[in-house]
Amino acid sequence: MFRAQATLAAGPRPRTRLGTRLTLVLVPLILIPLLIMGGAAYLRSRDILRARLNEQMSTTAQQEMQTLTDWAATRQERVQIGSQRAFLLAAARTLQGASPTEDVRVRARAELRSLMTREGELLFSELMIVRIVDGRVLVSSRLEDEGQIFDGLLQGRVNPESLTTTPLYDDALLSAQTLAMVTTAPMHALSETTVDSALIGVNRDVRLGALMEGMQTFWEQRGIYRVEEGTTFLALAPDVVISLDRYSMIPTVRSGMTHPVFALGEASASGVQNYRSFDDLAVVGAYQWSPEWNMGVVLELPQSVIFADLNSLAPFTAILVLAAILVSTAIVLYVTARMLRPLETLTLFSERISRGEWSHRVPEERQDELGTLAGSLNRMAEELSGLYRSLEARVEERTRQIRTAAEVARAVTSTPQLDDLLRRAVDLIRDRFGFYHVSIFLLDHEGKIATLRESTGQVGAVLKARGHSLPVGSQSVIGWVTANNEPRIASDVGRDPVHLANELLPETKSEAAVPLQVAGRVLGALDVQSAEPGAFTPEMVEVLQTLADQLSAAIQNARLAQESAQAADRSRLISEVSSQFSGLMDIERVLETAAQTLHRVLGQPEVVIQLTPPGSTPPNGDEAGI
Repeated sequence: MFRAQATLAAGPRPRTRLGTRLTLVLVPLILIPLLIMGGAAYLRSRDILRARLNEQMSTTAQQEMQTLTDWAATRQERVQIGSQRAFLLAAARTLQGASPTEDVRVRARAELRSLMTREGELLFSELMIVRIVDGRVLVSSRLEDEGQIFDGLLQGRVNPESLTTTPLYDDALLSAQTLAMVTTAPMHALSETTVDSALIGVNRDVRLGALMEGMQTFWEQRGIYRVEEGTTFLALAPDVVISLDRYSMIPTVRSGMTHPVFALGEASASGVQNYRSFDDLAVVGAYQWSPEWNMGVVLELPQSVIFADLNSLAPFTAILVLAAILVSTAIVLYVTARMLRPLETLTLFSERISRGEWSHRVPEERQDELGTLAGSLNRMAEELSGLYRSLEARVEERTRQIRTAAEVARAVTSTPQLDDLLRRAVDLIRDRFGFYHVSIFLLDHEGKIATLRESTGQVGAVLKARGHSLPVGSQSVIGWVTANNEPRIASDVGRDPVHLANELLPETKSEAAVPLQVAGRVLGALDVQSAEPGAFTPEMVEVLQTLADQLSAAIQNARLAQESAQAADRSRLISEVSSQFSGLMDIERVLETAAQTLHRVLGQPEVVIQLTPPGSTPPNGDEAGI
């Protein structure tokens, strides 16, 4: 004790190591929330930016699809007007006749070319009248197409009997290896009830390029330069992509392309997704799909462009974090240097308490948090002292239980006779553990009935005299334990649904039973009852189960010994009787010797051996007898 105090009084331990540790601990505690807040702010800003972008891109995609729809509606209206003009109907009728004149063709071409323009705006690349029955071009604003066969009509890719606009890819006549938007209006040239021809307007190449240029939301003209941050293109299922290259007015059409929008369009008519573009760039893509055309408008914007302004905050964030590290380190070093001085007394207190000096106390002189801590440490010392004593008592109680269980087990296992073994077991368990009542139940040969074999006190004698038994699985603690091969505790027998009240044991307040079993085969159950509620803790049940396992082995050994003794007695009896008969030839002498031997061995007052003649009925009604 004095050497320890002298060592502590020699001088305080250096505070630099603890200060360094506190610095290394506190600085991250300051910086981590700062980094989390900065990261959360960045991610939140990114999410808000992304949400707004998604909304804007989705709205823009819908607007672009509406632009495309309006564009098609304007041309459908123009084609419908042309299909109802009297001259074009007459020309279609004449051109389907046997010998149309060239003058009709010339005037029809002029009429078609006039339809191609409205208020100075060129609406079509080409207009033609096609005969439906064979797909032949009767007349066209493009002279070289006259007399050609329109395969798209014959193949059903274009519906000539309704006013429609259809995207047509790779048609031999109108769009070889490219895309054309074909607007069709039916014509009744020969009959008012039958559609025999169709007025078809075609838009391709430059006309389609002008449409797509107007749909480029992400293109911005700055002087003579054009800034292209993103792109808008058309996707025609199943694998055709139509885009407008930089500084080009003719769309580029690529087939056999795989793009996420084709699968997305099948699932939903519109949406916004992240994916990688054809140029392997991470982009945000918005689409609007038209099931009627089986085609969608797609807007793509690189993620680097979206988050460019947000990413510019990274240098400022790094400088802010570095400054926070320097300021936090300086503050922590200063605070720890001041706080460690009064902690020396507390350190001395903790070291003495750790050596078991429970009576030592720290002065409570300060009025701040350290004074409160000193008071708390003193109270903690009091509680630890009480807890230590309580633990010692519990360990002692546990040791006593184990020692008592070992004593009972030794006494029981040293008793060879089964009845003596059971009687001694219940008496020792009751006396050593102070239980109210102890009983042992054993199962019958069929394993269906648990019969009371031994019990303590006069109540036990009465129950044994009654032949007290309980069916396995019955509504009782013994029935439950023998059926489930598991311990059971009834802490309050008045509320336990399994407990079966016994009028001979009125003071029972709690009950516990553990199975007697060998190698998983239930032999019976050990039942203990207490006059105190809640008397059986899990630890006590564990001790009882250990004792029950040893008792089970002793019961099994006693049974085996008893069976062996009975087998030996039977063998000895057979041997003795057999030896008496050796050498005897007279039947009367054999019977007399057998009767005398059985009288002596069995201890019966009278033994009668009677022979029955063959074919007669014995006196007792058996077929044969002795």
